[in-house]
Parts: sequence; C-alpha cells; structure tokens
Amino acid sequence: MKMKNYFILFMTVIMGGLAFTACNDDDDYVRMPTAYVNFVNAYAGADALGIKLDNNSVDRGASLEYGKFIPYLYGQAYPGTRRFSAGIPNTSTAIVDSTITLQDSMFYTSFIYGYQDTVSSILVEDKNPADYDSSKPYIRFFNLSENTPSVKVNLIQNGTPTTVFNDRPIDEQSSATANAGFIATTEGSYTIQVTDMNGTQLALRNEAATLSAGRLYTIITRGINGDSQKPLVIGIFEH
Repeated sequence: MKMKNYFILFMTVIMGGLAFTACNDDDDYVRMPTAYVNFVNAYAGADALGIKLDNNSVDRGASLEYGKFIPYLYGQAYPGTRRFSAGIPNTSTAIVDSTITLQDSMFYTSFIYGYQDTVSSILVEDKNPADYDSSKPYIRFFNLSENTPSVKVNLIQNGTPTTVFNDRPIDEQSSATANAGFIATTEGSYTIQVTDMNGTQLALRNEAATLSAGRLYTIITRGINGDSQKPLVIGIFEH
C-alpha cells in the first residue's frame, strides 16, 4: 500500500483558500476546526468493512476492502470525542464500537485488525519526529497479524538484510502508542522481510519499496500466520 503525500495536499488546499479570501474583501474567512484520519482495514475476518464516525460513513457508503485504506479524511473528522464503529457489510452487529478523541489540526491513522472474535482497533498520531531531517526517510512498524510470534523487520538491499525493528509482538493500543514515532533510515529501494526471533522468514514483500528522503512511511503485517486463505503479508504506505 502506498499513498500520496497528503500533508502537502492539505497545505495546498488551505493556502489556496486563504489566497482566495484575500481577494474578496466582503468575505471573512473562517477556518473550521478539523482533524485528519487515515483508516486502514487489516481485519482478516471479512473481505470488507463499513466504517463510521458517529453515524456518518467515512467511506461514503462503500465498503473498505481488506488490505485497503482510506486516505486522510477531511471534513468529517471533527475534533472531540467521536463514536467510532465498524461492521461487516449486510450484517447488523458492529465488530468495533468505541470512542476516539481527535484534536484540531492533528493527523492520525486508525487500524482495524484481527480475525473473527479477536477484532481490535488502534489509533495513533502521525507527526514528524522532533529531530526531523528532510534528507532522510522515516519509518515505523505495527504488527497487526494473527497467530504470530514476536517478529523482526528487515530491510534488504543488494542481498544484505538490516534489522530495523526487533522483538515486536502483536500490537495493542498501548504498544502502538509507544511505537507511533517514526525513525530515520537510509534512502533507497528495499525488499521488506519479516522473521521470527530465530530468523525464520514469516513473510517477504516481493515488490521493492522505495523510501524517499523527507517522507514518512508505515509498515504493517496483516493476515494470519500459517493460513493459506488470508496469509501473513507485509504492507507499506506513505503519509
């Protein structure tokens, strides 16, 4: 999974709006408070999910397919405590029904993951590290798979693996919050590998991932370790 740099897009929209109002003396520009949220469907128990904030569908009535995401939602993610729910299409019972707290002008990613009765959700902040260096790419990792031991994440370049995340069990909210920060790495094109702590490969992303300077990336595992229908796979997307 990969996405455009929506931080730049939103700043372009905001600056364009400011420029427009500057040319209209009769109009007073009033900025509406908003937060920005990605929604990622890593739930292996269904082929798709319907997701809502309060009673509003975040996917405009369409279902979010497994393994896909909705880019930063704008215009519905109002600041405050919001009811967050998700359900399997053509069923009446929500598999997630909780609340999330959003702050004005903040960026977040929401993940739904698990399998059948083990469904979970986490919400993390997306922000530049304090020591952000535009000459480097930044990455983070969440283990959202099922039936999986603690894992290592390796970036492989020219056949040489470099471990970038080590001893990471399946995440829940507290561990996800602790690991929400992005860490600097080296620009380049990499194959991403996930192994157990003994070095046995659990998943390999065949398509090379290009990590570009100044960009933020999230790497995840999803699926079920050892399952042929929804196998353990590696995803990556750009913020």
